[in-house]
Amino acid sequence: MHPTLPVRTRTAVAALTLATALALPAASLAQVQRNGTLPSPLPLFPLDNWWNVDISAAPVDTNSTNFINFIGTTVGLHPDFGGDDLEDPPWAIYGMPYISVPGTQPLVPVFWTAFGSQSDNGFPGRPIGYPIPEEAKTQDRWIEGGYPGDVDPGGDRHMLIVDRDNRILYELYRTVWNPVDNRWEADSGAIFSLDSNHRRPETWTSADAAGLAIFPGLVRYDEVFGADPIKHALRFTVFPTKSHVYPASHTASTSTNANALPMGARLRLKASKNISGYLPYIQKIFQAMKTYGLILADNGSDMYIQGVYDTRWDNGQLNPAFSSLKASDFEVIQLGWKPAYPAPGAQDFYTLAPCRLLDTRQPSGPTGGPALPLTIPRVFVAAGRCGIPAGAKAIAVNVTVINPPSPGYVSVYAGNGDPTMISTVPFVAGQIRSNHGVLPLATSGSGTLSLQSSTAGVHVSLDVMGYFL
Repeated sequence: MHPTLPVRTRTAVAALTLATALALPAASLAQVQRNGTLPSPLPLFPLDNWWNVDISAAPVDTNSTNFINFIGTTVGLHPDFGGDDLEDPPWAIYGMPYISVPGTQPLVPVFWTAFGSQSDNGFPGRPIGYPIPEEAKTQDRWIEGGYPGDVDPGGDRHMLIVDRDNRILYELYRTVWNPVDNRWEADSGAIFSLDSNHRRPETWTSADAAGLAIFPGLVRYDEVFGADPIKHALRFTVFPTKSHVYPASHTASTSTNANALPMGARLRLKASKNISGYLPYIQKIFQAMKTYGLILADNGSDMYIQGVYDTRWDNGQLNPAFSSLKASDFEVIQLGWKPAYPAPGAQDFYTLAPCRLLDTRQPSGPTGGPALPLTIPRVFVAAGRCGIPAGAKAIAVNVTVINPPSPGYVSVYAGNGDPTMISTVPFVAGQIRSNHGVLPLATSGSGTLSLQSSTAGVHVSLDVMGYFL
């Protein structure tokens, strides 16, 4: 954390019972929606993303007992989400609303008030700005806390925006509309590709203290009452914290105690905990805590679990159920744990008719532009295109760099691999260079490749001739 900036904390508040339906705008899919449509497939981010990996068999940390004792074994869980706060009318709410916007939503610049050097001004290859709806300036319930953009009672005031067409997540922290200077202001902001597993740069924050995306860790009403299980970890807080571990990238420490949990730590509800007596929808939430766990994302009230604002939540049911689970019902899995994917065995090669997988000179989209930015990886889904099956382990491709503006090189590697700047195609300015090779796909089975350039504004095409299975 920057030494001149304050430690980031949050204050969680108790939720109230409310069962009235959340009034969504009567808008078509071409318009802005509050708590609206999300891009498929769900869960958000690749299946091998840290929010989405199954941790039920992950090893327990050797210091797990001390970590839980430091939190307090009798500390109960609390659902940090709900509906409207009737004790603080007319605007205050529990939980975080989110905003779903089309790809045509205008982008507006944001003025940074604290963590500007660690904030994203815009998504690579797109204009600077965040797709903040005009309504958020003066209308309530677009920002965490419920108050309009031009009313600032304090607090974290997260704003979460999903560009459902371009598959981009925009998140802001302490978001305020300043009518005097006619600008949006925020302490920090982070932008995530929903097709990427790439972390924030080491030591960087995001809109969350740990440097993680917020939205994929929230409990959502639609998934809790949907047909499928919850398939991701849940965001939680404790106080205080110490340091950070993978997948977090940022430290917001307030303790030097070795038994304080680091940002990014994972808790798992013990497999032996009997959850059969709870209501079915609450069992679904608790089962996610067993399968995917909790990820420590911020300083805050101990064992508070964050979710989406929705007036359909019944906190008369949620509050006692959550509080019946204690910290002692959880264990801390090995700090910094990552899943081990099996090494590929013997593979058979299958030819394909030459087919273009990607050409960044084409209009922006999954198989088109924009050009590759400087050093920021682009994750590309190869499986399911050009006849490449979902189980493919590698593909035979021709990688071509077209008239780059300056010399450099492009690297192509497995979609869930660590960023690397090992050259796949070296190039000089203004020429076309290509290289043929066999490129491994993500070992997780997601069928993805990562492309990364040492020079900004580089156009690349990929042509596939076969795959290994």
